[in-house]
Amino acid sequence: MNARTFQLQLDVNATEREHAALSRRVADLEQARGEANAQAEAYRVGRVRQVELRIEETRAGLAAAGARESEAIAAETRGTTLHAHGYMADAAYERLSHAREVTRQEAIAAKKRLDTLAVELESARNGTYLGDNYNDVPSSVQRARELSVRIDETKATLDQLTQKEATVSAQLAAERKRLEARSSAALTAPIDGNLWTVQAAAGEYVRKGQELFTVLDCSSVVVTASVSERDYNELRLGEAVRFRVAGTGREYNGKISKLGLTSTGRSFAISPEERRQQVAVQLSDLPEGESDSCAVGRTGEIVFEGNGRGAVARAVESFRHLLGLA
Repeated sequence: MNARTFQLQLDVNATEREHAALSRRVADLEQARGEANAQAEAYRVGRVRQVELRIEETRAGLAAAGARESEAIAAETRGTTLHAHGYMADAAYERLSHAREVTRQEAIAAKKRLDTLAVELESARNGTYLGDNYNDVPSSVQRARELSVRIDETKATLDQLTQKEATVSAQLAAERKRLEARSSAALTAPIDGNLWTVQAAAGEYVRKGQELFTVLDCSSVVVTASVSERDYNELRLGEAVRFRVAGTGREYNGKISKLGLTSTGRSFAISPEERRQQVAVQLSDLPEGESDSCAVGRTGEIVFEGNGRGAVARAVESFRHLLGLA
């Protein structure tokens, strides 16, 4: 994972955590608003019932005022007849007229109070409460309205966060796809062989032209040998040789393919030693599927056939090896 992918993954994780926190916040605010609404509704129901009872009380008072007014009117009517015939004093008649006017005004006042209470009842049913010194809503209603505003603001932020999360997730998916496309490649070896060395680790950045693997070409076998300086000077490229695998009786024909090897030779599975008198012999007659066809690291004996180096040369060479002179 490169730095860009890692940063995008961190952004996605942070956005998901923030999204979850805001979702919990919205749930908590909605619960608080529900409680405030329940409290406000309980207050509204109680206030409506209170105003309804006051209306019933006022109606009863209005009925009593109407009865008193009717009684005052009847008394005034009788007093008018008696006053006209001289059976009632002027002062008494004036008191009857005054009493009738008082009861009429009381009935009018009761009717006005009833109208006022009807308006107050309608307002209470709608959630607004009227009084002598106020015209407002209870604190629970105000709290519910404040919570509604905060819920709307939080949901708006949550929607923005959802869009951001979708954008960052899309960027992360595209970056992962790009990284996947650039993190692997199909390599085709130019030869059929066995994998010998791996020079790059998984997840490592590689540059163009860098060596990644070494493949052994087992279609031909090359043997490297160290010889004395005298023998080295007598050897020629293409000279026929025979190679015997150490500890066995298997022998293979070959020819000298290179004279003078160094450890910088990159065509060998095992780099040759840092010695001047070294030769490379290519074996040509190994049967396909032979156990020696790709036996890297095995040792043996080389017999040079050219320039009269036959059985005598081989015996001398073996004798020199035995004495440690070669």
